[in-house]
Amino acid sequence: MARHIDCNQLTFSLYPFAHEMKMYESYYRDGQWDGGAIVNFHEIRLSPAANILNYGQGIFEGMKAYYSQKGHVVMFRPEENARRFEKSAEKLAIPGMTANKFEKAVVDLVKANIDFIPKSDDGRCSLYLRPVCIGIEALLGVRAAKEYLFYIFGSPVGPYFDKVGIVKLIAKDINRASPHGTGDAKAVCNYPVTMRPKKEAIAQGFNDVIYLDPHHNKYIEEAGAANFFALMDDGSLITPPLGTILPGITRESVIRIAREIYQIKVIERDLSVEEVVQKAKECFVTGTAAIITSVSDIGWKGKTHNINKNEYQLANQLYDKLIGIQLQKENDPFNWVRIIS
Repeated sequence: MARHIDCNQLTFSLYPFAHEMKMYESYYRDGQWDGGAIVNFHEIRLSPAANILNYGQGIFEGMKAYYSQKGHVVMFRPEENARRFEKSAEKLAIPGMTANKFEKAVVDLVKANIDFIPKSDDGRCSLYLRPVCIGIEALLGVRAAKEYLFYIFGSPVGPYFDKVGIVKLIAKDINRASPHGTGDAKAVCNYPVTMRPKKEAIAQGFNDVIYLDPHHNKYIEEAGAANFFALMDDGSLITPPLGTILPGITRESVIRIAREIYQIKVIERDLSVEEVVQKAKECFVTGTAAIITSVSDIGWKGKTHNINKNEYQLANQLYDKLIGIQLQKENDPFNWVRIIS
């Protein structure tokens, strides 16, 4: 029976009745993955010596399922999450699984929790899915585990930042990742370093932090959980290059929409905070959770700089097009939308 979920009351947090939902789990033991199964939501028992608890060998993904305007349950580019999950696993020495196994598990779980998918006309509410893989072998000594748990849980969620879709960010000379490190993987170890800076940013009246490059401490890398874009005064759309940042699926989708539908010149290059506060007409961040969220102000070196010179026109245009495709309101020229039911 479908549960009534008020989209207006949802935040990006674990749903209070998540324990009533289903989850998926599969174990890797003796050199192979088992068949996996949909099970009731439950706690996970781990040894105090489990690899994930001591050495942090773990990865995850973020995905969404939602109702489209045509009444279908759909997902957005799940095959790209499967590819990124595989790359993250390889970087952290986690045994890979086939894309088919990953995607089938996700689809099966969506179908098992279909009664928990909220309905939303603007795409800000959805069923969020969190695929996770962790090393569970009990051990001492730094090495890759020999046993793993792959699981997926879900939760109805609302907007990541707020319902207005506009945030204030503060740039700090704090490095989230380093070259040849784990910055381009969806690794659990990437996120604890962002928690204290975000807490401090909120205390200062901002929503999140812009992290800078580890060499010069002046070039923008990304926000805490989103990629960064700036529309410059010459009309070009700039986003930091890949390498030490997460290759966001929404990021790549926005680049293609901007280039191929709106013929905007998109450049992936180093972008300093100074250049942004002096020459940007508009800024926004992108991500599965954030979707496309405009940036009104950037804090930098003790000053707050207003970046709203373009009335958020491009961000709104890109958001409407992206959501239009995702919700089947309009044509999907890239074949991005996967119909689940």
